[in-house]
Amino acid sequence: MVQDMLKYYVQEKISDRQKDMDIEQFLDENGITRLFSDDEKYPKNIILARKNMPVLYHLGELYDYSNCVSVVGTRSCSEFGKEFAYNLGKKLVDNNYKVVSGLADGIDTFAHKGCIENDGLAIVILAWFHKLFPAHNRPLLDTILKNGCAITENVIQPEKNSRFEFLKRDELMVALSNVIIVVESKSKGGAKYTADYAKKKGVPVIIAKTKTNDPELIDGFNTFVENGAIVAQSEDDVIGILKNIQTEKIKPTSNTMDNFFLE
Repeated sequence: MVQDMLKYYVQEKISDRQKDMDIEQFLDENGITRLFSDDEKYPKNIILARKNMPVLYHLGELYDYSNCVSVVGTRSCSEFGKEFAYNLGKKLVDNNYKVVSGLADGIDTFAHKGCIENDGLAIVILAWFHKLFPAHNRPLLDTILKNGCAITENVIQPEKNSRFEFLKRDELMVALSNVIIVVESKSKGGAKYTADYAKKKGVPVIIAKTKTNDPELIDGFNTFVENGAIVAQSEDDVIGILKNIQTEKIKPTSNTMDNFFLE
């Protein structure tokens, strides 16, 4: 049952063997499956983000990773940003796109809400499964899992340097997506990292023209434009740009195998 998913996993100082047993129990109780690189359901585009294809942990019934776009942005978005992300999530569904995001507050949340409220397919990329962050998005995740899925490289939060797992999450979003769409962001942060990584891997980046007086968001918009993001004036404009990219009227940066691997 969806409401039973992601039961709270308690981390304690226990033996490695006991810890492994607890993890197996956690996976079993929550219906989480392992995806190995030779599995036909494994998303092969992960090669964009990882030289050695990692084991992935998958929750949900969706294994079709085609026609995916990521919608990312700041947690501290404006009312315009919330509305834009929500409406965009709906329009992406109308145009047969799957919405990929990280379930964070702000832009991620509203893009996912627009998607699922239009009966769309959403894919959530998490840093880890246990101790969902933010916890109050649990009902949203449960709704997404009815038709979509959640993916991570970690079952539990790593004991050291766990903050880097959020960056690795952003890299997986790039690997799974044809395009990255930024809806309001500051000049630094997770969305900026995602866009920079996308540029490195030859994945196009679209930046929504913000309509806010917030100087940090305006500065962020200008920074993305300076770095080569394609400007969209409206939600419909985003869809038009996506279709142009698909028909190669706008061509992404050359993407060779030499650029696929982490340095």
